[in-house]
Amino acid sequence: MTRKGSIAQLIRKPRPGYIMGEDGCLVAFEESALEGLDPGELSVGDWVEYEKLDRMEERRASRIKTLIRRGEE
Repeated sequence: MTRKGSIAQLIRKPRPGYIMGEDGCLVAFEESALEGLDPGELSVGDWVEYEKLDRMEERRASRIKTLIRRGEE
């Protein structure tokens, strides 16, 4: 299921980045989940579309695509 949210924290290796979903859930993501995006292109506050995966009580996002970059609103 596709969801929308905003980047809450950028990736800082070895830690994942986080998306705050419209549903209020914080979802982690790895660099490999970025579809055609360079991690350096993302900013906190950018709106993205993603698919949510639930893995062993840990929420993860996959197939992340940028919708609106901060400053383009």
